Formats: sequence, C-alpha cells, structure tokens
Amino acid sequence: MTQEHGQNALLPTNEDTCGPYFPIYFRDESLEDLTRIDPGVLAGASGQHIILRGRVLDRHGDLANGVVMEFWQANAKGVYRNPSSAGHPDIDPWFDGYGRLRSDTGAYKFRTIMPGASADRAPNITVTIFSDGINRIVTQIFFADQPGNDTDPLLSALDEADRPKLIARHDGRTVDGAEVYLLDIIMAGDGETPFFDDFES
Repeated sequence: MTQEHGQNALLPTNEDTCGPYFPIYFRDESLEDLTRIDPGVLAGASGQHIILRGRVLDRHGDLANGVVMEFWQANAKGVYRNPSSAGHPDIDPWFDGYGRLRSDTGAYKFRTIMPGASADRAPNITVTIFSDGINRIVTQIFFADQPGNDTDPLLSALDEADRPKLIARHDGRTVDGAEVYLLDIIMAGDGETPFFDDFES
C-alpha cells in the first residue's frame, strides 16, 4: 500500500497475540470493596476500614438515576499507586487505590480504607461522577476530624459555606469493623457540591 495509490501508507502490524477479546466487565464487584483483593485471597489492604455512604442528587434534589462513580485514593500511609511511586517502601501490595461502582438509584455505598495524609494534603478521596446529562464532574471527599483538614489547600480555598459540602461525617456506626461515613453529593442547583476541573482521576 503506498501513498501514490491513495491508500494507507502504514504497514499492517504483526499478529502478536490471538483473540478473542472481551471488554472489561464494567460492573466489577471487586472494585466496590478496596479492602480485599479477590475472593479466596486472604491478604487485604492495611489501614482502618471505612464505608462511605450517601446519595447523588440532581438539581431538583431527586436521586440521580444511572450514576457511575470512580474513586482514587492514597493508601493508609498516604502513598498513591502510580508510575512515580513504583518501588516506594510504603506501597501496600494489597491495595490498588482505584474503585468504581454503578448505582441505578443514586444511592451509593463504597468500602475502602481511610486514606493517609500525603504531602500537604489531608486524607481525601477523589471522586469522578458520570450521569445522564453530565459528561464528567470531579470532586474530593474529606473526613471530619482528620489531621490536616484545617491546612489543606483545597479546603482552605473554599468559603465557610462550601467547605462542609466536601466533608464526610461519621454516623456513629461501625459495620463489620468498618467506620461508616456519610456524604451526599449534589450535582447542580441549590447546595451544589464544589467540583473541580484540574484533578487527575
């Protein structure tokens, strides 16, 4: 094939692998609980187990139908798993730091570990939300009474009315060894959760 004949000038690639190929299962229940690796594997993530619960609400205050939420966080020692942390002595081999869930009703429940503080940041979880009519919105969730909340640069940049909208509160319960935290996320309208454009998720 040549450019003179008006066709693709690139040579076809070799067949290095064989199929068939299947898409990654989008509703992977193992991504809804980051405290364990896989059924049958006894090891699990180190750190305090938590359950993050809440609702994703639309501009009318109704539960958002068809929500996809993706979570990205540091491990219990404040280290993110990414290429720059490869070989870091505090990487938890049993914790990836990435989770995803789907909710047909807008209510969510996500089990993970309390992230550690990293650099000048308070413990937090980055959340990306996809929903009907919303391409992608990103925010961060913090936790009440955690060290560093008062000096975290993102929380400090918010006014007093918006700051509590990003802070999950302990509801006084422990379920199966996990501390339960509550936070509703409002995608638009009155009481809208602060969202940000410059987070990698």
